[in-house]
Amino acid sequence: MFFWKREKEVKKITPELKTARETWQGKKYKTNYYSYNSVRRRDSLRSKKQRKHEIGEYKLEVELTHLPRCFRRLSNLLLKTKGGFQQIDHLLISPYGIFLLEVNNLSGLIVGEEEDPKWYQSITWRVKPFPNPILENQVRIKVLQELAGLDETIPVFSYVTFNRRCNLKVFSSVVFYDIDLLASIIKLTQNQPVVLCDEEILQIIERIEKINVTELGIRNEYAARQRRERMQHRPKYGDIRCSICQKAVNERMARYCLNRPEKFAWKIYCEKHQREMTRVVRREYTQREEYEEIGNGKGRERHDTYVKTGDPKKESMD
Repeated sequence: MFFWKREKEVKKITPELKTARETWQGKKYKTNYYSYNSVRRRDSLRSKKQRKHEIGEYKLEVELTHLPRCFRRLSNLLLKTKGGFQQIDHLLISPYGIFLLEVNNLSGLIVGEEEDPKWYQSITWRVKPFPNPILENQVRIKVLQELAGLDETIPVFSYVTFNRRCNLKVFSSVVFYDIDLLASIIKLTQNQPVVLCDEEILQIIERIEKINVTELGIRNEYAARQRRERMQHRPKYGDIRCSICQKAVNERMARYCLNRPEKFAWKIYCEKHQREMTRVVRREYTQREEYEEIGNGKGRERHDTYVKTGDPKKESMD
């Protein structure tokens, strides 16, 4: 006689449905503005990178409040041009001139030079190129002068700032960390003559506010277009190039160069020029060793040992 095991009846306990107010109060953050579903419902697509950029702009905005009262600030300007749009993070208008600020909230190693069309961001296992912000600021200055009708005699100063999360290896007087911006502006104004009076500053502000695009739909469309372009034009093979011959370099070789600054001085080279640079470094190192040995009195002993062993190269040299 077989006895089959009876399966125990398990009562499924359904959770009690909470009201919308109770679920909202139980949340850690009292907003769902950055959630995936809320992004889909809104007109603009706000990515994680855009939110990071906004945080960096806000930190710099708090720091700029410590400037003197004669400085007038305009933030998040969108200018319409023939080829598209140009966005300016911060614009300071003062009696000493106009300051155009570009904010970058990036992490990792930042490498580049003033004249390079692209700079590179190295994050542990990846090297990503991005356009040179100094050259981009020069384009924005020209667009601002044309649209606002600014006089060319008014000095316009361009600054590029990065946060302290990155390791900045760009040696330029225009590029520095955001915590050093305030001191550099004040230092520059000490030696700069007064160019604009209060009435002229107000006129310039009125002109710039007229050109600024304030319609929410156009701004959302611009943000969505930027995101689509970023997704389409992702870094590909050929974006990273040798600093001498402009030959395409893969990420592994670029990472090899950036991890050895004593050999390559924060520059990227192809395989051929990597060998040449290592030979130069070795030659300099051996010459330095020989000079040190001669200074210590060991250079003559080394020469005598070569002669005793009968080295043909050394004997022919003698």
